[in-house]
Amino acid sequence: MILLLIVQFLVAMLLYDIFLVVYYVCYKTKINRLLEEINSLEDLLYLHTMDFQNIVVEILRRKGNKVKFTDKCGEYNNGYIINNIKYAEIWKHGLNHLVEIEAALKLLHCMETNSIYRGILITLGDYKQNTIKFCFKNAIECINGEQLLKMCKEVQRKKAALQTTIIN
Repeated sequence: MILLLIVQFLVAMLLYDIFLVVYYVCYKTKINRLLEEINSLEDLLYLHTMDFQNIVVEILRRKGNKVKFTDKCGEYNNGYIINNIKYAEIWKHGLNHLVEIEAALKLLHCMETNSIYRGILITLGDYKQNTIKFCFKNAIECINGEQLLKMCKEVQRKKAALQTTIIN
């Protein structure tokens, strides 16, 4: 009887692991498909927050970076570490939202606490002038919505393949 329960438990664990792999592959496919279809800031704005963050991570990866989630920095699960040398926070604010200096102060505190000396703040909106100055002084890159859209278009595979075909 105990042997049967152990076998059932192992089969359940195996099925659960298979389910997780299938889910991960389907979600990754969804993110890649969404990334290829982005043409405007509004396309990014209407995404679910988690999808938006994963699209930004995919953009960074396609640009040659190693990106992973970190719980050492960032609020609301928006903290990432890039190439093991930069902290990044991804914010899905409105298109007209201006990021306050407090967001940069929090990121700088995380960076100093964990001996990381570079950072990136990414948002759909833009930054207040004092935030930009503070970030410049403290090695924090500010990526606004327009820059993010440009990065998105640079890494889109279908459009890049089409442009290569036209040029040749």
